[in-house]
Amino acid sequence: MQLALVGFGAVLGLGVFLLARAVLVIEQPRLADALARLEGRVAPSPAGPVAGDSWTRVTGRAGAWAGARLMNVGVPIPTQALALIGWTPEGFLLRKAGMAAFGAGLVPVLSAVLSVAGWRLPVVVPVAGSLVLAVGLFFVVDLVVRDQAKEARGQMRRALCSYLELVSLRRDASEGPTIALERAAALGSGWVFRRIRDALVGARLAGQQPWDGLRRLATDTGVGELADIADIAVIAAEQGASIAPTLRARAQSLRVELLAEEEALANTASEKLTAPVALLSIAFLLLFLYPALSRLMAS
Repeated sequence: MQLALVGFGAVLGLGVFLLARAVLVIEQPRLADALARLEGRVAPSPAGPVAGDSWTRVTGRAGAWAGARLMNVGVPIPTQALALIGWTPEGFLLRKAGMAAFGAGLVPVLSAVLSVAGWRLPVVVPVAGSLVLAVGLFFVVDLVVRDQAKEARGQMRRALCSYLELVSLRRDASEGPTIALERAAALGSGWVFRRIRDALVGARLAGQQPWDGLRRLATDTGVGELADIADIAVIAAEQGASIAPTLRARAQSLRVELLAEEEALANTASEKLTAPVALLSIAFLLLFLYPALSRLMAS
């Protein structure tokens, strides 16, 4: 009973803390949003994987301090995947620590509730259950990061098909490769085009060529098609070649690759349905043959 009360009090205290922080703590506004309000425009709401790390925002300075301390433990951090989905390393480690703490505390609380109800379990059961659940939830965060990064890369590759077409249209209008890359990125909406625009602007502010920014973005996100666009733009800039047909061909080949991947995923999902259907068929057959088998065994 005491353990149950302690767990309930901890959850209630955490809720009160988060509520008080949401009411009292004023976060620093984003520069783009502040400039949009000054100009009388409506600031676009962030969307997609780059919207930011919610855990870091919620926990504030305490979470940043705890995450910085956790980084010294030596836990491997998937930096590329985190940069792609918009998580910070501190938020990633806070999620792992929070999930492990939740798993470690859930089983003792349930055991305390069962003991109050009259079901007393051996001490080894809550201890072993806490360890297993804590370790399992600790590594679940890695699986979530991997799946979200995979989905984000798929979204990025699908958006690049449109970006390649837009760049080819700009090249047909006799625009230079640099202007074509920047104006094509400005035409699109969504987090993918926003990341491309940020990469191009960063390269321009650093005094570099725009394809250098695309190569850097390809390295950060793991999407190799961005490096292909950079290579094609270099050919246009150095040799003055007409790259519009090449861009359209690359967009078409990328669509074919994405379609093949979608078909493979659909076939895999169809194959996964085979086992449940087979089990249902076997269960129905056993249910159908049970009366005859029971009479045979009785005789």
